[in-house]
Amino acid sequence: MATTKSLYEHLSETLIHYSINELIQFNNDTVSGRGWGSSKAIFRAALLSTLSKKGLDLSSIVSREDGFTSVKQVAVRLENNRLVPIA
Repeated sequence: MATTKSLYEHLSETLIHYSINELIQFNNDTVSGRGWGSSKAIFRAALLSTLSKKGLDLSSIVSREDGFTSVKQVAVRLENNRLVPIA
Protein backbone atom coordinates (compact mmCIF):
# COMPACT_ATOMS: atom_id res chain seq x y z
CA MET A 1 0.00 0.00 0.00
CA ALA A 2 2.79 2.44 0.88
CA THR A 3 4.42 1.72 -2.47
CA THR A 4 1.19 2.45 -4.33
CA LYS A 5 0.73 5.72 -2.47
CA SER A 6 4.35 6.70 -3.06
CA LEU A 7 4.03 5.97 -6.78
CA TYR A 8 0.82 8.02 -7.00
CA GLU A 9 2.43 10.96 -5.20
CA HIS A 10 5.54 10.76 -7.37
CA LEU A 11 3.48 10.66 -10.56
CA SER A 12 1.31 13.57 -9.42
CA GLU A 13 4.37 15.69 -8.69
CA THR A 14 5.91 14.81 -12.06
CA LEU A 15 2.84 15.09 -14.28
CA ILE A 16 2.04 18.64 -13.17
CA HIS A 17 4.99 19.81 -15.30
CA TYR A 18 3.52 18.44 -18.55
CA SER A 19 1.29 20.41 -20.89
CA ILE A 20 -2.41 19.66 -21.17
CA ASN A 21 -1.92 18.28 -24.68
CA GLU A 22 0.80 15.91 -23.45
CA LEU A 23 -1.42 14.73 -20.59
CA ILE A 24 -4.28 14.07 -23.00
CA GLN A 25 -1.93 12.06 -25.19
CA PHE A 26 -0.80 10.06 -22.14
CA ASN A 27 -4.45 9.32 -21.34
CA ASN A 28 -5.16 8.19 -24.88
CA ASP A 29 -2.10 5.95 -24.82
CA THR A 30 -3.10 4.34 -21.51
CA VAL A 31 -6.65 3.53 -22.60
CA SER A 32 -5.31 1.83 -25.71
CA GLY A 33 -4.04 -0.83 -23.29
CA ARG A 34 -0.57 -1.33 -24.70
CA GLY A 35 2.00 -2.49 -22.15
CA TRP A 36 1.04 -0.67 -18.95
CA GLY A 37 0.85 -3.63 -16.62
CA SER A 38 -0.36 -3.34 -13.04
CA SER A 39 0.59 0.35 -12.68
CA LYS A 40 -1.94 1.50 -15.29
CA ALA A 41 -4.68 2.33 -12.78
CA ILE A 42 -2.32 4.33 -10.57
CA PHE A 43 -0.89 6.21 -13.54
CA ARG A 44 -4.31 7.04 -14.94
CA ALA A 45 -5.61 8.19 -11.52
CA ALA A 46 -2.65 10.55 -11.15
CA LEU A 47 -3.10 11.70 -14.74
CA LEU A 48 -6.79 12.53 -14.33
CA SER A 49 -6.12 14.22 -11.01
CA THR A 50 -3.51 16.40 -12.69
CA LEU A 51 -5.87 17.31 -15.53
CA SER A 52 -8.46 18.31 -12.95
CA LYS A 53 -5.91 20.43 -11.07
CA LYS A 54 -5.16 22.21 -14.34
CA GLY A 55 -8.82 23.27 -14.44
CA LEU A 56 -10.25 20.88 -17.01
CA ASP A 57 -13.83 19.67 -16.78
CA LEU A 58 -13.87 15.87 -16.51
CA SER A 59 -17.64 15.53 -16.12
CA SER A 60 -18.14 13.80 -19.46
CA ILE A 61 -15.93 10.88 -18.42
CA VAL A 62 -16.48 10.82 -14.63
CA SER A 63 -19.84 9.99 -13.07
CA ARG A 64 -21.13 9.41 -9.55
CA GLU A 65 -23.98 7.05 -8.84
CA ASP A 66 -25.11 5.62 -5.49
CA GLY A 67 -21.96 6.90 -3.81
CA PHE A 68 -19.61 5.28 -6.32
CA THR A 69 -17.44 7.14 -8.78
CA SER A 70 -16.75 5.60 -12.15
CA VAL A 71 -14.38 6.80 -14.82
CA LYS A 72 -14.84 5.84 -18.45
CA GLN A 73 -11.71 4.41 -20.03
CA VAL A 74 -11.91 6.24 -23.33
CA ALA A 75 -9.67 8.32 -25.53
CA VAL A 76 -10.47 12.02 -25.16
CA ARG A 77 -10.00 15.35 -26.86
CA LEU A 78 -10.10 18.87 -25.48
CA GLU A 79 -13.11 21.01 -26.33
CA ASN A 80 -13.82 24.32 -24.57
CA ASN A 81 -11.72 23.39 -21.52
CA ARG A 82 -13.60 20.08 -21.24
CA LEU A 83 -12.43 16.54 -21.90
CA VAL A 84 -14.79 14.93 -24.41
CA PRO A 85 -14.71 11.23 -25.36
CA ILE A 86 -13.61 10.58 -28.91
CA ALA A 87 -16.40 8.76 -30.72
